[in-house]
Amino acid sequence: MLSGTRYFVLLLNEGLLPGGGVESGESENDAIVRELQEELGVSVKDIEAVGTVVQYRSFLGKKYVIHGYTALFDTEDGMTNPQDVGEARFVKKWLAVSDALTLVKRSIKAAESKAMDSDTNQGKVFNLMTTRELLEILR
Repeated sequence: MLSGTRYFVLLLNEGLLPGGGVESGESENDAIVRELQEELGVSVKDIEAVGTVVQYRSFLGKKYVIHGYTALFDTEDGMTNPQDVGEARFVKKWLAVSDALTLVKRSIKAAESKAMDSDTNQGKVFNLMTTRELLEILR
């Protein structure tokens, strides 16, 4: 981990971390670089593992294993290639970890007030909780 570094975190919308999947034949670091470029037009370097969070989504009956990473911001405003309308509408916020935790905790409360009757609603709560857990590691 980047010892002694004051972290700033890139959050999307109401407090989600950027993320995505690893494609066949791709390393996790290559996937991180690709996903951040495609979705947000940013490039990063010096990627380091932070921790892992396991989610059990009862609505889908699936287990998700999410690996968290830190990276140093390199450049912004590159070309994006959003895969859907949601990705095209990302709102980026750079926040200190303590401020990010405050935002995410508020977002969890708001998301939990909705019915957990769909993967969308349940997934948002779980993803926000994962964000909180990973931010706690950096604090």
